[in-house]
Amino acid sequence: MCGICGFNFADSALLRKMCLVLRHRGPDGEGYFEDDRISLGNTRLSIIDLPGGAQPIYNEDKSIVVVYNGEIYNYRELRQKLEALGHRFNTNSDTEVIVHMYEERGEDCCTEFNGMFAFALWDTKKHSLLLARDRSGIKPLYYTRLSDGRLIFASEIKAILQCQDVPRRVDREGLHYYLNLRYIPREKTLFKRISRLPPGTYAKFDGKRFQVKKYWNLKPAAEHHTEDYFVEKIRETLSNAVKRHLISDVPLGILLSGGIDSSAILAFAARVSDRPLKAFTMGFGEATDEIRDAVAVAEEFGAEHQTLVAEQDILKDYPKMIWHADMPKRNLYPYWIMREASKHVKVLLGGLGGDELFGGYEWKYQFAEDVERERRAIPKKVATSAGRSVASLARYVSRYGSIFEIDHIHELKRVAYIGSNRDLYLQVASLDEVFDEEWLKKIYGKRLLSRKLPRVGNVFGDYFRNKLSFVDQIILADFSVKMPDDFLHVEDTMSMANSIEARVPLLDNELIDLAGKIPARLKYKDGRGKYIFRKAMEGILPDRVLKKEKQGFGGTVGVQFSKNIAEYANQLLPEGYAVKKGYVRKDYVEEVLRHKASMNLVKHYIVIWDLLALEIWYRMYMLDRSPEPKLQMTALLAQ
Repeated sequence: MCGICGFNFADSALLRKMCLVLRHRGPDGEGYFEDDRISLGNTRLSIIDLPGGAQPIYNEDKSIVVVYNGEIYNYRELRQKLEALGHRFNTNSDTEVIVHMYEERGEDCCTEFNGMFAFALWDTKKHSLLLARDRSGIKPLYYTRLSDGRLIFASEIKAILQCQDVPRRVDREGLHYYLNLRYIPREKTLFKRISRLPPGTYAKFDGKRFQVKKYWNLKPAAEHHTEDYFVEKIRETLSNAVKRHLISDVPLGILLSGGIDSSAILAFAARVSDRPLKAFTMGFGEATDEIRDAVAVAEEFGAEHQTLVAEQDILKDYPKMIWHADMPKRNLYPYWIMREASKHVKVLLGGLGGDELFGGYEWKYQFAEDVERERRAIPKKVATSAGRSVASLARYVSRYGSIFEIDHIHELKRVAYIGSNRDLYLQVASLDEVFDEEWLKKIYGKRLLSRKLPRVGNVFGDYFRNKLSFVDQIILADFSVKMPDDFLHVEDTMSMANSIEARVPLLDNELIDLAGKIPARLKYKDGRGKYIFRKAMEGILPDRVLKKEKQGFGGTVGVQFSKNIAEYANQLLPEGYAVKKGYVRKDYVEEVLRHKASMNLVKHYIVIWDLLALEIWYRMYMLDRSPEPKLQMTALLAQ
């Protein structure tokens, strides 16, 4: 696990500055490759082949060089295959298979790798740079192209910003997406002219042309087999995936939530581990915490277990967390458990991805089933006519109603959008289509409203143009956008902030391919999510884990808001930069903050919390250009 960076020109000082700001991703060493055409840098977190895996790594004649961030779990099999073809290896690291597989397959080498990765490979003979990212988007890669033809890339945006010629301007479309979705999707970032390479994508650069190509997409293709068949396939494939993800030359542990996904990983890991595993669990001191369940699971499988309850002032570390995230985010809580775990291990296996693959979001699928039932009951002409009438009513209420009537609009939109799966999806996946154009006029400032902003729904259009069931479409959209751009982004940045390698066994290539073959009716059945996955875990996990309702990870918004979010928001937002720069309306912020506290205002509390994160981000990234800005709330309050 590492940080990588580089550019298509020579500047040793800049390269070292970029590596310095990525030091938390790889505190165990640095490496560089420089010539007049390309500069590559790497900061290493040593996990595999501790003495021999230093980067950059080359092929036999050093005509190909790579810097890389991640783990390729099938590297041993690939090495045997490459050695049989005549390739010679100088290390025992997984990194070296990249250069040799590139020699065999060119850019198509990406399809051979089962793992998480982002790499930069330079072909000295072709004068060609290849940037690539893993299928699911576990590892990040950002880039910018300056007007003079320079290309700069890195694992984190803050490294790119070490080049003083990179402008620091807010991307208004990115901000629009953030305020609606609570994350920034696909290639967008909050920085104008800085982009993110999408999952399952590579980019080729020959000094003039920069071409981005998708090499993999999840394409569900349900196969018709018995439940028993899929049960056995899940058990076999998950077992193999966990074994692969346990490959390490350093101590590792399990991020144990108490839910079915992380519990399954612990169960299969315990079967093959020759020593007790370490498990780590976090809670918020609320009734929704899953600490008791996690303790029971840890005891069941003989794991050494540690728990952490988040601090009362959950914003105390937010500047540091947002600095590492490169973006304003609210759900950065994993930072604390990663920090605690880093005292004991360098690798953590977690359960992220199971909900997206096997259908864990029950409320979304229940919504989809209700919609499908309503469609069958109402003639199409009647539904279309009713939809138009209700849409007009919703627009009227949005325009003239109080900002606190938002839940009523939400229910109206369900009828208004009965003919559009994409727009209905946004009702359960974001605030968009709830905060419609009329609502946004009450929230957005003049600077955001001064240009025509795209509909947030456009981001998801591709996932609702197929003939899949509504449930399958939701699963596909969550896997392709929400998971990589929200959850995996948080997992990567908060783990790397503490020099921890976070692994996600449920996103093993073979498990993803299997999940794509399982019909939606076996993922969500009889009102329960993960039906077939739960069935596969019968006899392996305790009944209390299999039968429990799904619980999200994080503090309750209303509770946390009343504790201290409101206090910080009152100090920062009314006269803050989001208001000053014309991004949000001051009267909206003040109206929410002075209103009597109520759980009915949760959607507005989410917006205020997001604005607070935006304010912290803006003060660090736009006002402070030092390599490491002030990372304490007290210092930021004084700006």
